[in-house]
Amino acid sequence: MAISATTSRHTTGRNETVLQHRSLPESVHDILRSRILSNELPAGTPLVELNLAAEFGVSRTTVRAALRELQTERLIEVQPRRRTIVSRMSAEDVAEACYTRFVLESASLPDVWEVVRPGLLAEMSDVVDLMQLAADTEDVSGIVELDTALHRLIMESSGHPRLVELWSTLNGQMGALMRSTLDRQGLSLDETVAMHRKLLTSFRRKDPTVAVAALRDHYVGSTHA
Repeated sequence: MAISATTSRHTTGRNETVLQHRSLPESVHDILRSRILSNELPAGTPLVELNLAAEFGVSRTTVRAALRELQTERLIEVQPRRRTIVSRMSAEDVAEACYTRFVLESASLPDVWEVVRPGLLAEMSDVVDLMQLAADTEDVSGIVELDTALHRLIMESSGHPRLVELWSTLNGQMGALMRSTLDRQGLSLDETVAMHRKLLTSFRRKDPTVAVAALRDHYVGSTHA
C-alpha cells in the first residue's frame, strides 16, 4: 500500500482532540509501531527495509528513518549484519523503567496536594474512561498514549517542570514496556485499565501517603506502567 503524509487525531484528557500532521517517516513509524504493540508483528519478526519500502510505496531512506525511531523506543533490535527484528524489553529493563517512573512521580506527590489545580481528578477520570474505550477496541497504542497522558497529569500538577522533563525522557520506551509486560504477565487490556482505576481511587482520597503506596504497587508491585 502506498502511503502519503497524513493528518492524525490525538485525543487528550477532557476529550480534547489535537490534529497532528505526520511526515512520511512518521507515518511508516506509526503503522509499524501499531502493528508491534498489537502483536500483529510478534517478537522475533524480521523487518526488511526493501520489503517495507515496497509495501508502503516509499524509499528505503524513509523506512530506515522509521526503523531508527522504533529502535530508540526499544521496539526493534538491529542484530549483526544489519538484521532487524521485533524485540521485547527484558524483565530487568522493565523493572528498572517502572522503578524510575515511580521515584519521579512519588517525589512530586506531596506538592500535588499543596498546589493541585482544579479539575485534576476529573481529568484523570476522563483519561481512564478513554482507556476503557481503547481496551474495548484492542487499541494497545491508544492505551499507551493514555497511560502517558494520565501520569503526565500527575507530574505536571506538582509544579516542577524539571521533574516533568526528566520523567518525559522515559516516555519513548512506554510502548515497549507495556507490550513486554502484557506478554510476560498475560494481562488483558481490561486488567490494565482496572489497575489505573485503582490508582485513580487512591488519588481521590487526597492523601499523599496513600497515593505513594498506590503508585508503588502500580509500578513496583506489578512492574507495569
